[in-house]
Amino acid sequence: NTLFLMSKFDYKYQKKCRLCDNKYLSTVINLNKTPLANSFLKKKDLKKKEKYYPLKVNFCKKCAHLQLSHIVNAKSMFDDYLYLTNTSRQNVDHFKSYAAKIKKIMNSKQKLSILDIASNDGTFLKFFNKKKYNRLGIDPAKNLSKFSKKLGISQLQMYFTFSNSKIIKKKFGRFNIITANHVCAHVSDLIDFFKGVKNLLDINGIFVFEISYLGSVIKKKIFDTIYHEHADYHALKPLIQFVKRFGLEIFDFEIVKAQGGSLRVYTCHTNSKKINKEKIKKQIFFEKNILKLFQPSTYRKFEKEIIKIKDKLNIILDKLKKDKKKVAGYGAAAKTTTLLNYFNINKNTINFIVDDNPLKQNRYTPGTHIPIKSSNEIYKKKPDYIIILAWNYASHIINLHKKFKKIKGKFIIPFPKIKIL
Repeated sequence: NTLFLMSKFDYKYQKKCRLCDNKYLSTVINLNKTPLANSFLKKKDLKKKEKYYPLKVNFCKKCAHLQLSHIVNAKSMFDDYLYLTNTSRQNVDHFKSYAAKIKKIMNSKQKLSILDIASNDGTFLKFFNKKKYNRLGIDPAKNLSKFSKKLGISQLQMYFTFSNSKIIKKKFGRFNIITANHVCAHVSDLIDFFKGVKNLLDINGIFVFEISYLGSVIKKKIFDTIYHEHADYHALKPLIQFVKRFGLEIFDFEIVKAQGGSLRVYTCHTNSKKINKEKIKKQIFFEKNILKLFQPSTYRKFEKEIIKIKDKLNIILDKLKKDKKKVAGYGAAAKTTTLLNYFNINKNTINFIVDDNPLKQNRYTPGTHIPIKSSNEIYKKKPDYIIILAWNYASHIINLHKKFKKIKGKFIIPFPKIKIL
């Protein structure tokens, strides 16, 4: 597959559209160069030179798909992964109701088999009872299989590719349910990935995948969801044509709250399920005429709005610094890397960041080198302000830390509009 123009670095320039192979791509958003979003540093790494990668977004003039201009080698990003699904309560609840939805669709008396691609710590598969489901996870991260093992879930440590799908098929056969949550945008070759799904999907099976929704990115100004792990920013319309290439079709979809706004897509083999045509038609009309997702000008305007927020936030933070106020951050998420680096916010502005994921504590943010601590630090150091960097979880965080407000602390929410509470 010659999708890439090879470079001497560990990233590649994407010269064709990842969905339709069209060569006519134009850059619509430029976030300069940033380090990898999850490359949180240990203290001993602080003196080493960090790698920075171009972070630009291209628009396909043929199918209107939005995608990164440069794709970083997957091994650099996923072999040792610091994101855990079960860290956030909201995430766990989301997966619970998601699993219930799938069970309802399949509604079977017989034992079914499910494959979860990029199964992380096994949280999603946990909601499928092992008496009723044969559960299999697949994830390349060496450090995550111990978590799923504790849950009694088999997890293959490998990348999901067409050739690996043949190995899986030989050993486990086909699957009634295949799921892939927030992984499609991470895949270096989507065409190869979907070939693998087609190969493993039972004749009456369903493939359900969840992806960050481009409509939510634009509507809520979620620019910080743009980072190297996310090669694609999906809308429904370009995906409909894309899945047809593999003899699959989209029979339903949902817009869900997860990850700041996601698109959940239900697919099956062509003609094997009843298609929700009216709902799909309405959504395409909405994407085209209301959100204007298929016009390059939408993204250029979006970039200008982000620059306005950047300038406004820096004015606020500079004033707090002048007034000798102590500012902490909350949430060392992957998106935090984009926000801090593009906004030029570093350890001189934010004293420390707290995060509830123990794998990130006692590390430092990529590029900006802000120390990451556990949330106990809030009450030891008593900052005057906390800027909620994981702002999509703002209400949950504020609820969790009512005590901070009691000690006269204030919260800053940067998006979609700057608020000080």
